[in-house]
Amino acid sequence: MKYFFIIFLSFCSCFLDNGSSKAAEKINLKFEEMKIPLNISQLSQLETYEDNSTEVISWLKKNGFSRVVELSKFLKFPVFKEEGLNRQVLRSWVGRKILSELSKTIIVANDKDGIEVFNTIESLLENKKQVSTLDIIKALPSKEVLIDVDNLISIVSSWKNELAMQQNLIIKLNNLEKTIPKESNKNKTKIDEDLIKVNKKIYSSHRVGPLEIELWKNKKESPNKELIIFMPGLAGDINNFKWIGTELAQRGWPIVFLDHLGTNSDAFTEVIEGKEAIPGSADFFLYRIKDLDAVLEANRNGRFGLVNDSYILMGHSLGALIALLYEGNKPIDGLENRCDLSLRDFAVTNLSKLIQCQLSEIPFQEKSNPKKANAIIGFNTFGSLIWPKEKSSGIDVPVLFIGGTFDLITPLINEQFNVFLSTNNSSNRFLIIEGASHFSPIRIDNDNSEYKDIFKIRKPFIGSNPISVQDLSLKIAVEFINKVNKEKSLETITNQRELNLDYHILDRKTIKEISKN
Repeated sequence: MKYFFIIFLSFCSCFLDNGSSKAAEKINLKFEEMKIPLNISQLSQLETYEDNSTEVISWLKKNGFSRVVELSKFLKFPVFKEEGLNRQVLRSWVGRKILSELSKTIIVANDKDGIEVFNTIESLLENKKQVSTLDIIKALPSKEVLIDVDNLISIVSSWKNELAMQQNLIIKLNNLEKTIPKESNKNKTKIDEDLIKVNKKIYSSHRVGPLEIELWKNKKESPNKELIIFMPGLAGDINNFKWIGTELAQRGWPIVFLDHLGTNSDAFTEVIEGKEAIPGSADFFLYRIKDLDAVLEANRNGRFGLVNDSYILMGHSLGALIALLYEGNKPIDGLENRCDLSLRDFAVTNLSKLIQCQLSEIPFQEKSNPKKANAIIGFNTFGSLIWPKEKSSGIDVPVLFIGGTFDLITPLINEQFNVFLSTNNSSNRFLIIEGASHFSPIRIDNDNSEYKDIFKIRKPFIGSNPISVQDLSLKIAVEFINKVNKEKSLETITNQRELNLDYHILDRKTIKEISKN
């Protein structure tokens, strides 16, 4: 999901400095019922003016608008490129939604939904390999553009508030009284490295071609071990999660990895190369849910050769949400209205909202699966707009959520915590790892072509010690599953350090307490 973050930064630069073209002779800054007029020349050269150059520039600087003056230097920076994801995102549901929200800040006559801005960018990209904000300003077919500074200030304030809450969370966690954990069980789970890896194809009516899965199991079968089904996130790749598949299979759990066509790494490689459009809501949700249903049906029908038909759902990001959607209630009524309100800040501090809001386009059918999961384990989970109230998801099986304080895609405060509180089981636990990010569970090996990193995620976005985060997550996940099978709860602990990581395992009560503003 890194590309979403990049595109939105580009959009932000666009609305902070927008204006008009040859025809756009006037750009009005609307501020506290005042209109401050500028022309295109003044806007494009703001940063070059001296303090006493003009009355308008002087007034801007004296009244706290120095940042507007400084930001004008970015007018010539290319924010859209003909190649790569920029154009694909622009044409997607996400792009349309963002442009619609932008049109409330950059007001062009008779363009309530950002259609003129979209058409202008598309037209420019037909003749140019890259387009700057200044290019867009000059090409807009409008003589006058209004920039609503009041709305812009409100948006920026909401971003600052969100970031302040995330920073305050670290303080709250560190202020929790340090617990002394009980002696852990010295008898570790037996590990047998003799594994079987089988590639299978499952045919289902919702796909033209077969659903491809990987089944990993131990040659020494354990009838009491339930099937674990793992679903990667958006643009995810099975190979990035081999670390957890290998370890769980060695401990006796059979595990299935789903390769969701249309939203996997191969699909997004084609998007980046310009061969395909960004997938839509049916690919994000409907087909993924049906993929999961087809795998569970195959297991019930004995396709995997397992004696035990019990199962545990596990996933990363969108994969975790699919697990919750499959086991939980349909979205609470009013999702579209909640989305309209939540996207006013362009979802910069919580990009998952842009995925959740596409769920309003999907019809939900009655479940055909007669069984419930024994448990759900979610890495970097989201779904707060879908189930906005406590215990509203209808999920009453034990859940373990794993998240980090450096997650800029699905933040703990106002996203992951809210989803956790929508579930209802006394055994539910949340593993919080300080410094871990949204990408920490993804293992990348640049020396091995099997490990795909299609977005080339930079190290600062990955967070602290990803291998250690994965090892700690595995350890806690195994302990959680073993406790669930014994109808016991994982011990809650705070302010612990292991593998050079600070972490906490919290219950519902504590999560609810630290969620308070």
